[in-house]
Amino acid sequence: MKSIRTIFVLAGVGLVVSLGFAAYMIFWGPDRLDLAGKSLSQLLKSGDLLPLLVIPAVLIICAVIVLPFLRIMFPSEIKNGVTSHAKILKVWDTGVSINDNPQVGLLLEVSPASGSPFQAEAKTLVSRLNAALVQPGVTAEVKYDPQKPLRLQVLSLQIKGAVSTDTAARLEELNGLHDKDMITEEEYRQKREEILKAL
Repeated sequence: MKSIRTIFVLAGVGLVVSLGFAAYMIFWGPDRLDLAGKSLSQLLKSGDLLPLLVIPAVLIICAVIVLPFLRIMFPSEIKNGVTSHAKILKVWDTGVSINDNPQVGLLLEVSPASGSPFQAEAKTLVSRLNAALVQPGVTAEVKYDPQKPLRLQVLSLQIKGAVSTDTAARLEELNGLHDKDMITEEEYRQKREEILKAL
């Protein structure tokens, strides 16, 4: 997640510098626009207004591209939310991955401290090393809006106690990730130890 944030920061700095340079060239550069004494209709006919439209157009396009990823990584916090435990009933792949970590969809049965249990869907990012452990029956800590209970966020997944049905398959998958350089040596050793300790 830190590397993704770094990429966004660097991309943002690059965008600001690029747009600043473009603005400089438009208004103060050697081929700057001469807007003095020209009406809006004249600017439209001559095409001189086109460079001025480029900057907001680029900003809008960047916002449309980046906003979905920002919402996934930094979901808006539910104000006055109630924290509760929930049980995973169903898991599915959303087809979205960030930094090789998949986003999964969850059907949850929430059991509030006061009130009847209810079901709701949510999406959350999980570590690629723990993706196979996110299964029906795993418990989660969630926060939901008491006014709109179906609006909830997954705070954490309690998968430490989950038992894999096939340790060999997990080790093979881990070795495959390591061989393809998709995880670091430290991540590989740490996860391998966790798998072996679960035996």
